[in-house]
Amino acid sequence: MSSSVAELRRVASEICSEYGTLCFDKRDPDKLVLFSLTWVENFYYVDPVACAKNPECVNTIFEMHSTVLRLALEGKYTVNINKRLLKRAVKRLLELSERLRARPRL
Repeated sequence: MSSSVAELRRVASEICSEYGTLCFDKRDPDKLVLFSLTWVENFYYVDPVACAKNPECVNTIFEMHSTVLRLALEGKYTVNINKRLLKRAVKRLLELSERLRARPRL
């Protein structure tokens, strides 16, 4: 686990190389990196595809992320950068994104 923004950027760079997401450059604010990694971390144990179908789940994720991000910005929360969990969550979030893009628009 790590809360070092430098470490979060390093891990995000690996994910960027492999999946084309979580791509940051040195000009991007640290808060954006922290926001993004804590967002993905929400889905280590929650399937985003299933959650997206349940408004209560979506609301819970938003509330949880708000709390976690606030604590992380205050230095009171350590981001879990377990690469196996991170990669799995990224894959599922990308799958959700693809499904949403493939849906016919009304």
